Amino acid sequence: MSKKVFAALGGATAGWGLAAVGVRYAFENGVSTLTVVGFRLGVAAAAVTLFALAIQQKISALEWRRGSLIGMFRTAISPILFIGSLQYISAGVEAIIITLIPVATAVLAWVMLGEAQRRSQVFGFVLALSGALLIILSGESGLGSGEGDPLLGGMLALGGVAAAAISGVLQRKFAPHHSTMALAVPMFISGGVIALTAAFALGDFDTSPLDAELWILLVALGLGSTLLPFGATLYAAKHTTAARVSLVAYVAPLISVAGGIVLLDEKLTIPIIIGGLLALSGVVLAGGGISLKARPDPIEVDAT
Repeated sequence: MSKKVFAALGGATAGWGLAAVGVRYAFENGVSTLTVVGFRLGVAAAAVTLFALAIQQKISALEWRRGSLIGMFRTAISPILFIGSLQYISAGVEAIIITLIPVATAVLAWVMLGEAQRRSQVFGFVLALSGALLIILSGESGLGSGEGDPLLGGMLALGGVAAAAISGVLQRKFAPHHSTMALAVPMFISGGVIALTAAFALGDFDTSPLDAELWILLVALGLGSTLLPFGATLYAAKHTTAARVSLVAYVAPLISVAGGIVLLDEKLTIPIIIGGLLALSGVVLAGGGISLKARPDPIEVDAT
């Protein structure tokens, strides 16, 4: 593996791994859910649009419709649910639940698209889901004794997993027929528009808590935890195996857990450890059993 590919995978891992930690820090400093989502997606959408204009990317009406549909689930509904969950559970717990996305997508593709699956994949999904449910039902939020709401936070995070899985199936259906950038532009723009519209409609867009440090953090979340992983995994997928690219999904949660403990004083309890091991084991088992129809690589987008 070349140094450039290694650097790309490292950047994607760090970007996704630290995303939840950055969001939790923003919450602790009074920034609202939709302010975080709206600003982050707005920055990402602006950057993608500028890049598309620079390379003179043409986008058809069909690509706008399909990209916007993917974006509604992937860059709007899913992030809103994930980021909302971080008000009730730790960055580490949320990261463990997020590991369900690839497996949930594979199972949903099996049901909706008829993609071939092995029994080990289905068993892996059940095992991973049981690990996430163990954490949720244990009453452990990872925020300390009596803090947070693991049931509500866990349900929001699982809703985010479901929305991300739906977007993944849509990507698998549409991606073979369009270029990545042609779908990426409407995907990010639609997500940003939905998030900002919801923020203003609900009166949840408030920049008053933002000082210079928090402004920098939100820009970093938009660029470093969305665009960087997107571009880095796309580059890596063209120069190395899918198995190596998938390692990002296994390592990023570990960074979230470690970052939450070191930077935010989050708690790592026995139920969280056991549930996390079950979830990661299920994802690894399911990943090792993948047997899908040949197709181009789908768009990789951060879900947090």
